[in-house]
Amino acid sequence: MISGGRMVVEGRSQSCVVLDLSPNGACIHLLYPEAAPTSAVLHLPGGVVRKAARRWQREDVAGYEFCEQS
Repeated sequence: MISGGRMVVEGRSQSCVVLDLSPNGACIHLLYPEAAPTSAVLHLPGGVVRKAARRWQREDVAGYEFCEQS
């Protein structure tokens, strides 16, 4: 799966590319090669919005785990 998405951090939004999506998380390609935020709200394909925490990063690709929804 490769699809467009958005990452929102502290009220700022930036585009990203969703490389892979699972029930527990997402693999995100960052369009700006910098440190990925430790937590973000991900706007994913199909209108899905999830809070997520960064678990790893390799250059411009980061893995996020979805946080429990309350």
